[in-house]
Amino acid sequence: MSDDRILVAEDDEHVNELLVYRLETAGFEVTAVDDGAACLEHVRLAEPTPDAILLDLMLPEYDGFDVLRRLDERDLEPEPAVIVVSGRGLEDDVVRGFELGADDYVTKPFSLSEIVARLRRALR
Repeated sequence: MSDDRILVAEDDEHVNELLVYRLETAGFEVTAVDDGAACLEHVRLAEPTPDAILLDLMLPEYDGFDVLRRLDERDLEPEPAVIVVSGRGLEDDVVRGFELGADDYVTKPFSLSEIVARLRRALR
């Protein structure tokens, strides 16, 4: 069992449930939200801060790019690893995600096992 806390920010209910189930079976402690405002609110209130965030870009309220920008403005200690998980796979979107602070970028559809491996790598 891992002590790593993962925040999943994904508005597609089916994808959200799949991620939560797979991450929990991999031993992570998982919290899920379905919009950008809830993601930022959870990060603000969570004690301790999540160790990593799986962030969709196409979120209601604040999109993933807005969330990345707002996370970068905060002085989070420790700073969570952010892995973008998005259907937006254009080079401009990927580059923008990295420029705004994403640690990794995975395009949909994705392998759940790959997500777990990428999370474990990011959390080292």
